[in-house]
Order: sequence, then C-alpha cells, then structure tokens
Amino acid sequence: MGKSAKTINSPASVPLRWTAALFVISAAIVAGAGTLFSQRIERFPIKPPGNRADDEFRQISRRVDELERLWESALDEEASRLLASGNADGDFRVAGIVQASRLNPRISESARAHFRTDGAAPRVKPVLAKFARNDSGEWPFPDDTVASASGWVETADRPLAWRHGNGRTAIVFLLDPREAEAVAAEDLRGRIGTAESEPGAHSWEGPDGIPWLVQGKIPAARPDEILRHPSRFGDWTLRRFYPVRVVTSYRLPVLLGGFALGGLLLAGGVAVISWQRKAARLAEQRVSFVNRVSHELRTPLTNLLLNADLALDGLPVSDAKVRRRLGLIREETARLSRIVDNVQTFARIERGNGETRPAACNVAEIVAILRDTFAPLFARKSISCEFDCRVAGEVGIDPDALAQILSNLLSNVEKYAGESATARVAISAGGGELRVEVTDSGPGVPAAARKRIFLPFERAGSRVDEGATGTGLGLAISRDLAEAMGGRLVLEDAGGGAKFRLSVPLAERSRA
Repeated sequence: MGKSAKTINSPASVPLRWTAALFVISAAIVAGAGTLFSQRIERFPIKPPGNRADDEFRQISRRVDELERLWESALDEEASRLLASGNADGDFRVAGIVQASRLNPRISESARAHFRTDGAAPRVKPVLAKFARNDSGEWPFPDDTVASASGWVETADRPLAWRHGNGRTAIVFLLDPREAEAVAAEDLRGRIGTAESEPGAHSWEGPDGIPWLVQGKIPAARPDEILRHPSRFGDWTLRRFYPVRVVTSYRLPVLLGGFALGGLLLAGGVAVISWQRKAARLAEQRVSFVNRVSHELRTPLTNLLLNADLALDGLPVSDAKVRRRLGLIREETARLSRIVDNVQTFARIERGNGETRPAACNVAEIVAILRDTFAPLFARKSISCEFDCRVAGEVGIDPDALAQILSNLLSNVEKYAGESATARVAISAGGGELRVEVTDSGPGVPAAARKRIFLPFERAGSRVDEGATGTGLGLAISRDLAEAMGGRLVLEDAGGGAKFRLSVPLAERSRA
C-alpha cells in the first residue's frame, strides 16, 4: 500500500505581499484618479497666417459671377435662336433649361407653346396676363413681357426663369440651377488649390450643400469660419477649420489632493503591514511557546501513565481504596495527555505543518483501545456507551488522525451528555469510504451554537457544560483532520441529543 500525505490548510491571515500589493494598487488608483480629474484639456483654434484661403475664395467668387454672366449670355443667345427659328422643340443647347415657352399676344392657346427637354407635360404654364384663366399651373406674365428686353424672372413660389422678347414674341425658359451648377463646379474645381498647403482643412460646398471638394481632414466640429457667395446657381460656401493647439493644464488643489490621499494610503499600508508583521511574529512566538511546553509535558505525562499502570498492576486486588485513587490519577493524566495532543496538533495546523498519512490500520483495535480508555470516565457518570464496529481487517486511513477524532468525539460525550446518558458509536466501511456516527441522548447543541462549535476555542455555552473542562479545540481540530484526509465532519440534526457524522475516503489499495 502506497503512502500519501495531505497538508492541513489553516485559516491564516492574508499574506503580507497581497496586503502590500493591495495598498500599492489602491494608492496608484487614487493618485491616477486625482491626476485625471485635475487634468484640464483646452483646444484653441489658430488662424493660419496669411490670406491664401480668403484670396482663393475671392477669386472663386469672381469666377462664379463671371460664369453667371456667361450663363446669362448663353440663355439670351439660345432664346434669340429659338425666336429666329420660330421653333422650340425641346432640343436646348444651354445647361439648366428644362422648359421653354413661347408667348405671343396674338395666340391665346399657349398650351401648345410649352416644350420640355424630357418631352413631359409642362409643370408650369407661363401665359400672358390677358390670357390667364386662373387654371392650375398657370403663371401669368405681364403683357409687356414680349417687349424687346431680357432678364431674370424670380418669383417666390415659382422656379427660376429667363425671359427674352423681340417686341412681337417672347421666350420664357424655366431653369434648373442644379444642372448649371454642375457645369460651374467642374470649372471651379480646376481653379482651386492655391490654399491646399495652408494648415487646417477646407470644405467647398455648392448650392445643394454637398461638399464637392475637400482639402484636409474635416473634424466633427463647427467650422471656425464660413465664407458664402450667393449667385443665380445658388450659394457657394467655403467652410474653414483652423488647426488646433491643445493645451493641457492641471488644477493644483485636486492634483495635490489625489497624491496626498495616495500617500496616506501608502503610509497606512506600511503601518498595517508593520502591525501584521508584529502580530504574526507574536502569534508565532505564542504558538512556538505552546508547542514547546506541550512537547515538554509529553514526556512526564507518558511516564505518569506508565507508572500508574505499573502501580495498578502491582497492587493487590484487595486494596480497592488505593487502586481507586491510582485509577483517578491515571484517568486525569490521560485527559491531560489528550489535551496536550490537541494543543500540539493545533500548533502544527497553525504553522501549516499538519499532515495526514494513510496507512494500513485495524480500526477495530483503535476502537477497543478507546473503549477501554473511556470506560472509567463513562462509568463515573453512569453513561452507557455502545460500540458497533463493523470494519473487518485493515483499511487505508491515517490511524493517528482517526484515533484523535474519535477521542475528541468521545470526550464531548463524557463532558456534555450528562449523567446517566446513553451513547452509541457506529463504524462501517463501504463505497470506498469509512463512516462513523457518534450519537448521545444528552441535551444536544443549542441552535445558536451550531455554526460556531467547529471554530477554535468555541464551546456550546449551555447549562450542561457548566463546570466542564476543555480548551475548545477538539471539534475544530477534528474537522481540520477530517478535511485533511479528504473527508468531512458534520453535526446533524438528531431531534434530541447530539449526532456527529464523519466520512473519510479510504486509500485506493484498501478498496480492492
């Protein structure tokens, strides 16, 4: 059978390195937050020196005016051509014309004189005022429209129009400035670029508001400058975005406050770590002292038990009084020996050196020894204890740990079950584990104490344990030993009295 060892993990305090890391991180977070909140970032747009963008805009504005005059001239020439040819069939040669209407004072049926570039029905019907009948879509013009003159016709609820008359007939063009704008934009795009090297960004927009030339990266912010030039095509716009200078400053009170709090946290961390180190050293000294004292007590206690046994064996049976006194000495010496065992085990657990080592052991022999040990103690209080061990042969378990757990549970029965109580110890093995149940008919454990009886130095605190001796370590050590062996020790609800259940897995080879 192979041997294995499991170390008991004691509920020690948080390691000092984690405490130090926590304080350092907290101080860094506080100082960083102070720096962040104290930070003030300001952005200042700076207009580039020189007037390259302004000069370019003025040049573009002059070119727009020139293109507008060229458009006027082209419209006038197209109207003259149509008047001279006497036809307006929709085949127009100037951009922007969508409909042409011929007005003649001698022709009242003007619907036949409207021509569109797409051949559709006229959207608006220009007519001379004297022929107007207030029909839907009619656009009345003054009778003198046919006079020898030309020019723009701008009405709030009507499209842009151009009229041209020769004294007898007039041509009225309905215009779509967007078509002319597209032609103008192509002309303007080739003339822009003198301000391309200027810092910042520029966005040129036509009358439809859609950028048709962008220089630089346009930020998601309002333009620093907007230059707009109105025309017959619509408004031409230059949006300028100046380069930005970012200035970072810090509010000194907030910054100093953050670093001050961070410094206080660090100082507090140093103080706490120093205190923890002193407390750890003191606790280690105390545990070491208790361990040394317990170790020193082990030898005289062993000698007392041995000599008490020898004295009892050597006394005549008739000398009952002396035998009774020697028996009391032996019982109390055994009780003190169990207390010393618990103290030494607790000291090992606190140092993290507690180990359990499964080995082949005879559980029945361990139970027999404990039964003989506790028989005088139970007899003194008239406690009837039944032992039912159904484990035959050897099994793989730590014999010392099992013996100490059973000893502590039986000691609890002797101390707290009360006079004339009954108790039962049932031990069985199956399914790869050892199961132990220790029950008694005593008053049981108060409900308020059920969660804390497994803590070190805790006791039930009922009237039954008044005057009972003990350190309050037995159950805490027993649970730690059970968990170290991979098992568990629990207090179950028995409906009366106390019932402890221990389950411990057996070593693999013992199951075969």
